[in-house]
Amino acid sequence: MANWAHHVQHILPQGRCTWYNPAQKDEEELDEEELEDEIEHSEASIPEAGPPLLTPLSEDAEIGNMPAWSTHLSSNYFPQFAIALVKSNLWPGAYTVATGRKFENIYYGFGHKYSPENYSPPAAAALQGEYAADAEIAEVDDPTVEEELALKAAQQEAEEHAEEEEAEEEDEGEEGED
Repeated sequence: MANWAHHVQHILPQGRCTWYNPAQKDEEELDEEELEDEIEHSEASIPEAGPPLLTPLSEDAEIGNMPAWSTHLSSNYFPQFAIALVKSNLWPGAYTVATGRKFENIYYGFGHKYSPENYSPPAAAALQGEYAADAEIAEVDDPTVEEELALKAAQQEAEEHAEEEEAEEEDEGEEGED
């Protein structure tokens, strides 16, 4: 890994390649007193800095007990035609492939650094049991056409019988008043 080196700037903890002081304001917006206070305040803030360019990959810090970079060959059968693959263990999804003097960098990830203390969501609650079905809730089969016709005929007879009884009661009520 000593022959592989960083050729671009590192991403600082701030999430940028060049450090930005969010407390510093433009000089046009500040008057003289604020400018003096700003100079004193900016001296107190320490800018973040990454390693210099062309630093070998072998000097990168380990992640737990794992090296910062892993290397692989595309083929063990024909090493003269193999493509070298270097994978970042700090930034999952960052790869470099090389053959001869040609190389290409690619990042296919989610923009999150690897962390041994990854977030694990809490387990889901246990599923609830089925509702106990009572005889009152139980489903019944739909009636057949013959059963429906018989029910309608029985209801019609009951209505006619009820009308006859009402008529008889009215007649008895009228006879009792005379």
